[in-house]
Amino acid sequence: MKRQSLFRAVALGALTALVAGCTWVKIPDEARALPLVEASEVAQCKRLGNITTNVAWKVAGIERGENKIRVELDNLARERALSMGGNAVVRESIHEGTGDYTAWLCP
Repeated sequence: MKRQSLFRAVALGALTALVAGCTWVKIPDEARALPLVEASEVAQCKRLGNITTNVAWKVAGIERGENKIRVELDNLARERALSMGGNAVVRESIHEGTGDYTAWLCP
């Protein structure tokens, strides 16, 4: 019985380490190049629309790193803004794996 418990603990530790190191969102380089800007920087830009992105914020009941989630949500928003014809993104909010953004076309 002890051997089985030890195996489970080791397996769970390995899974946690693996998940913590994962980056699940891959985007094209041109989307990655879109800047994430502050709302004050888009005064001269045309608003293209809202973007909502989602990623898993928990895996097997374990919360993923806040920074990883933010990076993945930002990257998804950049990719979506690019597909909308935008060249800039403003992050509005992030909560539990959901990000709200606005796509902009700036001169």
